[in-house]
Amino acid sequence: MKKTQKGFTLVELVVVIAIIGVLAAILVPSMLNYVKKSRLKTANSNAKTAYNAVAELLADAETQGYAKDDVITDEAAASTDTWTGAVTGKTAMVVKNVVTDKNAKKGDKKIAEVLAENGEESGVWKVVKAKINTESSFVVFWAKTNGDEMVGRYPDAIQWDEWKDSSTHNKITQIGVSDYGKKSEAIS
Repeated sequence: MKKTQKGFTLVELVVVIAIIGVLAAILVPSMLNYVKKSRLKTANSNAKTAYNAVAELLADAETQGYAKDDVITDEAAASTDTWTGAVTGKTAMVVKNVVTDKNAKKGDKKIAEVLAENGEESGVWKVVKAKINTESSFVVFWAKTNGDEMVGRYPDAIQWDEWKDSSTHNKITQIGVSDYGKKSEAIS
């Protein structure tokens, strides 16, 4: 009587392992790009949230009689900025702690609190002067930490193709992050 053998031959196992290896080689890089793409979308979304908080702060200040320059002012170290993105004529700006009414949060603490609603950390941000459609305005950059290369921007959000095709990625410190815009734990 002949016994029937059960199981796979060595050749069959090697072929299966080779197929799994090829699939992994294809999928792993695309998964890494997916994660980076997701982080960029989050950074852009948080930059938009910070932008809206700055715009709200400006509107509140205006109704209380404050000028825009009383809320956002030029930063002395603006000339050290090295960011070379699409926004030109940039000057770093500081969000001052102007009280827009007696119950309102102030300046950078208000922005940190709005960002903290999305999670435990507010991240770091930078407000930059810009001309948008010939109007004097501002652009907000956001990153999770000072050392993070994934920096979001609003308006004119950074697109994935623009980011992945760039050979270098500036960190938010290279656009002049100052002592404002720190973690939400600093909110008092």
